[in-house]
Amino acid sequence: MSESDVLIEVLVVQVAGSAPTAIGDSLYLVESSWRGSVGGGALEEALKARAITCREQGVGAVVEFSLNSDHDQCCGGRVTAVICLLPPKAARWVTGDAPRLYGWDHKGWPRILGAWWQGHWQESEACNVVDLATREWPEGVCAWKGQMYFLKRAALRHPLWLFGAGHVGAAIADVACRLEYEVSVYDARPEWNTASRFPPEVARYIAAMPPTDAVGPAPAVLIMTHSHALDLAIAAMLLARNVPYLGVIGSRTKAALFRRRLQERGFAADDLARLHMPMGFPGLGKKPYEVAVAVLAELLQRRHGGAL
Repeated sequence: MSESDVLIEVLVVQVAGSAPTAIGDSLYLVESSWRGSVGGGALEEALKARAITCREQGVGAVVEFSLNSDHDQCCGGRVTAVICLLPPKAARWVTGDAPRLYGWDHKGWPRILGAWWQGHWQESEACNVVDLATREWPEGVCAWKGQMYFLKRAALRHPLWLFGAGHVGAAIADVACRLEYEVSVYDARPEWNTASRFPPEVARYIAAMPPTDAVGPAPAVLIMTHSHALDLAIAAMLLARNVPYLGVIGSRTKAALFRRRLQERGFAADDLARLHMPMGFPGLGKKPYEVAVAVLAELLQRRHGGAL
């Protein structure tokens, strides 16, 4: 794909009330295909149609969409999106999900001003926003020196460590990568921990135990190895680190045994209360992808509830 393939972008800049989208959601055209999402349904189709018109006319636009009966919707919310024509050099910023800054030109049309790319601020044209670009603004609309801008943050990748490269581990990794998790798989068995069994963005480590020198945000942890003794050893090591979520696969019988043995190792009741075992929501099935849905549904609930 060349830079000139990306022609136009739709970006949600404001949401009021109930709507199937969020501030910062982006939809862009690559060759003849749309990528990304601004919520789907009637909202997305209307914004796509307007974007095509903007491309034909060579102008940007600010579009307000009400999710009411006029558009066969009943959510009741209101969405404001900007449609930006993209210069060729901005293609990699958009497709690479770089943090980006948007503003308005002298005619009031939205435009992309620049992005943080490969560790550096790059401008689409000379626009005198370097001082603004270095500031730590939250995602959304910001005012600076009497002008309005919009900052698009890169998608936050939530770290997730999986211990065990078996069928359940592979299913969880597959789904988790689609849910903006940064997945690392640990398994000392090279015949299981292979590139062909996991999405390419998964980091794989031919190792059984957690690293002792990890840096960055604390990960959520899911333990599902081929050995109950190994499960216990990993759980004990990570309980001592106070990770935000520690889940272990297993039955209620296994859970009771693990809690007793961890208590014997000196872990207090407050420590054991942080152990999610069995992990995930109960009763959703035992097949690998059923377990993946049950576990990741719990993680998503905690993420959006502010607990993870």
